[in-house]
Amino acid sequence: MFKISEFSKLSQVSIKTLRYYDQLNLLKPAYTDKFTGYRYYSADQMFQIHRILAFKELGFSLEQIRQMMGENISLEQIRGMFRVKQNEIQSILDAENARMARIKESLCNIENEEKNIASLDVVLKEVQPQLVLSYRKKASFRQIPEMFQQLDDYLGTSGHSSLSQLVLWHGCEECEDAIDIEVARPLTFDIPSHPHFTVKKLPEAPMMATLVHHCSTTSRCTASTELALWIERNGYRLKDNEPRREICIPHEKLDDPHSYVAEVQIAVERA
Repeated sequence: MFKISEFSKLSQVSIKTLRYYDQLNLLKPAYTDKFTGYRYYSADQMFQIHRILAFKELGFSLEQIRQMMGENISLEQIRGMFRVKQNEIQSILDAENARMARIKESLCNIENEEKNIASLDVVLKEVQPQLVLSYRKKASFRQIPEMFQQLDDYLGTSGHSSLSQLVLWHGCEECEDAIDIEVARPLTFDIPSHPHFTVKKLPEAPMMATLVHHCSTTSRCTASTELALWIERNGYRLKDNEPRREICIPHEKLDDPHSYVAEVQIAVERA
């Protein structure tokens, strides 16, 4: 089981939104402590989050989504809904093409999410301290490439470059569409800080659950779902106040310029 703050980090859905989903009977916690009122969620509920987000992409209201979730809509029906929406989008302005691609990606994720679970190996390892230049703000995950561009522009003026990219997902209790994101580039030597960019040392992590996966900057990835299931099934829990890390490395063999190979890292401890 995961506390609501931990489930928020894993699902990239704010605590405020999860509480609202609970009030609407759209996504109830797997367990609520009757003495403290604390909400706890299971890793399997990540699948429900994926479907809710997919239905929202299709334009359904939360009340409509609640009814459809209660009716246990089949995968074939979901596929049909996406196809109808795609046909509608093609008749609108060219600017809607990006949204249509996201819908296709969401459908693909839903079809493959269960058969892909545990398809990659989770590795426990120690992560050493790392000097980085970082840029942190509340934004959509689709703004990450733009945030890295701003970071790289400043790095270029300092005469420093780095191939690897690091994203720290802090989560946000009051955020809606935007979440608390920090992007960073590893440094081999110290450079001056800037009002928007911070030079700091990421702390050592004695135990990180890690998973290497392929992903895209234009869609949500399922690696956190796989890690959540592994953590829950193997007797671990998330370490408090530790953001989820994702190290992104461009891969020359990938045809899609938005694709990358990444390692997700989540600080854990024995439950």
